[in-house]
Amino acid sequence: MPPFLNMRRFSRSSSVHNPQAPQSPPTSFTPPLTHAPMMPNGTSGSHHDSHSRPVSANTSSSFDFANRPPQQYQMSALPSNVVGNLSRTDQIVLRHFWDVKHEENKTRDLHFLKFPFFSQYPSHQDLIPYCEVYHLVKTSPGAKIISLGSTNNGVYIGFELFSGSQLHIDMDDSWHNISHHRVTFKAYDSALKDPTSDNTFKSWPKPLTIEFLEEQYQRWMLDLTSFCWDTAEVRELGGSGNGEESGQGSVQGDLKDEML
Repeated sequence: MPPFLNMRRFSRSSSVHNPQAPQSPPTSFTPPLTHAPMMPNGTSGSHHDSHSRPVSANTSSSFDFANRPPQQYQMSALPSNVVGNLSRTDQIVLRHFWDVKHEENKTRDLHFLKFPFFSQYPSHQDLIPYCEVYHLVKTSPGAKIISLGSTNNGVYIGFELFSGSQLHIDMDDSWHNISHHRVTFKAYDSALKDPTSDNTFKSWPKPLTIEFLEEQYQRWMLDLTSFCWDTAEVRELGGSGNGEESGQGSVQGDLKDEML
């Protein structure tokens, strides 16, 4: 072998090769801390390691997720009995939808005036009250007609009043059996107690969806006698209803926006 080849160039460094190092596999291994060390929840790690994430210090601003006891969350009370063959999921969907619409309608000022049914061939005199009131509501600032239809023992004009309404109706002495009703969106519990609720719920396709309920609601909006509405008669139109009284409290009493 030529003398210029020095075998020391190919020898291992003493800092790498240690003849006393064990030849068997190690029984433990500590990885280099190039990232946050994995430690049990709630165990403090080294605060000197710049790569470590903050750990719980049991302070009011700390969140120890692993050691928190399970919590019981209260859901909206659902009826214990089966309502209109609605499953529990259907009832949750309906309750959520209903509560949203109930909140939306809280501030609305809805009313309808009910008139006696027209005969099959009504006379001009029969139609005058209905037509006069319709015209007054239609042309009054701050009032909007939203529903026309029939209800128990009569026909009605449904309308909504807004801020600044100037609606004023002077009832003629000859106009009998006209009543004024306030309209509000039913609370969920009231809807369940409605005698028609069971059949109404049974007629709906299952499972219930928000899209279907929204379609129903759009129909209800056009009929103030629909299932979702509560109505209460307001007595300022008063009278006995038979047209015999003509004094104070009779049917010719003023219907003003303040009373509405």
